[in-house]
Amino acid sequence: MCAYLHSLAAAYTTFYQHCPVLKAPSREVMETRLLLCQLTGQTLRQGTDLLGIGTPERL
Repeated sequence: MCAYLHSLAAAYTTFYQHCPVLKAPSREVMETRLLLCQLTGQTLRQGTDLLGIGTPERL
């Protein structure tokens, strides 16, 4: 589980560095990227909760 969450966080960081979310080329792309951000956050939060690791509500 830890390795998966680490890999997911690393992949998300790469995505976020290379794909602008709020400055996406179109509204559809922006909405899709926002959804990806939301789902990634949910997955990381659920995974860390399963491991008993607390996470902040917002960064």
